[in-house]
Amino acid sequence: MMANESKLGNNMKVSLSRLFRLMKFIVPALYIAGAMVIWLAFYRTNPDGLANIWIAIYTFPFFIIGTFLLGGEFPYVPGRYYEAHALYFWPSVALLALALFFIFHALQKIVQPAVPVDAQKAARH
Repeated sequence: MMANESKLGNNMKVSLSRLFRLMKFIVPALYIAGAMVIWLAFYRTNPDGLANIWIAIYTFPFFIIGTFLLGGEFPYVPGRYYEAHALYFWPSVALLALALFFIFHALQKIVQPAVPVDAQKAARH
C-alpha cells in the first residue's frame, strides 16, 4: 500500500513538474502578447486622462510602487506623452514577464521529484 501511495505521489510530482516547465514559458509569452494588445489600444486612443488606465492596470505592481510607495506621477519618466509611456510600459512588462518565468521555474523546482543517488551517478558517467 505504501509503495502505491509513494508511486502515485511521485507521478503527481512529475506531472506538476512538467506542467510548470511548460507554463514558465507560456505564461510570460501570453503576458507579452497581451501587452502588445494593450499598447496598440493605448496608441490608438486619444491622449486624455483615461487613455493610459489599461497600461497602469496591466503593470499594476509597478504602478503601485511608483505611485503610492515612491510618490511619483504616472508614467514616472520625463518626455513626450507616448515616449514616456513606452519608457515605463515596456521595461515594466519585461520585468513582470521575467518575474512570471522565475515564479514558475521555482514552482517547477519545488515539485520536482527527488532523483535517487544511483540515478545521479549513472547520469554522470
